[in-house]
Amino acid sequence: MLHAFLTAALAGLSTGLGGLAVFLVRRPDRRVTAFSMGFAGGVMTAVSLGDMLPHAAEGYLAVMTPLRAAGASASLLALGLLAGFLLDRCVPEAGELASGERGGAVRAAVVVAVSIVLHNLPEGILTMCAGYADPKLGLTLALAVAMHNVPEGVAVAVPVWRASGSRAKGALCALASGLAEPLGALLVFFPVRRFLTPLFLDGLLALIAGVMLYVCAAELFPQGYAASKKGCVCAGVCAGALLMHVTGVLTG
Repeated sequence: MLHAFLTAALAGLSTGLGGLAVFLVRRPDRRVTAFSMGFAGGVMTAVSLGDMLPHAAEGYLAVMTPLRAAGASASLLALGLLAGFLLDRCVPEAGELASGERGGAVRAAVVVAVSIVLHNLPEGILTMCAGYADPKLGLTLALAVAMHNVPEGVAVAVPVWRASGSRAKGALCALASGLAEPLGALLVFFPVRRFLTPLFLDGLLALIAGVMLYVCAAELFPQGYAASKKGCVCAGVCAGALLMHVTGVLTG
């Protein structure tokens, strides 16, 4: 049991490691902001469409016909998009948070941080369950998740840094979002472990993929385009997507 928790903690804390990237940049000027918003969007889009959704579809294909599997995964993705819309509506408008550009940055930071936390929860459950069933498999999965979580830490830290002006707050928020992985897994594992079937977890991944895609489209990309020319945003998207692809291949 302790080994399973430690593997989940290893995966989660790597998000905090990614958050340290804010100390490597001198100041969040407009080009850095646009690039970082694009990078965060590229990471989250790649994780959603290249990792989470295919994983869910593969699980459904094992027990359903292709048509039903496609319908189930697409329905959950759409439900996730709706959940992202509702999450977006629950966050106060920029004018209520702060005036002008800073208000938009604060709003984007809040929505991104919440969506990454939601993403980390099922990852922590999966990692802990795998470690509980097979310690070797759990460690392998934890290393793979950790590789993915480092750029996600960057995706959380940079918007928070831009909104608050504090590198330390950005790094701490990245660490906190990573802690959701082991702590959430620990809280959920014992009371509901009998209900955590592979199909349930697959559905949760598809749902959260929809949330993350909505956040990219509604918050990250608009914030990036508002900050600077589209070339900076596009460069960030490409960098984030390529990095997630490379880490996925290396850990696959």
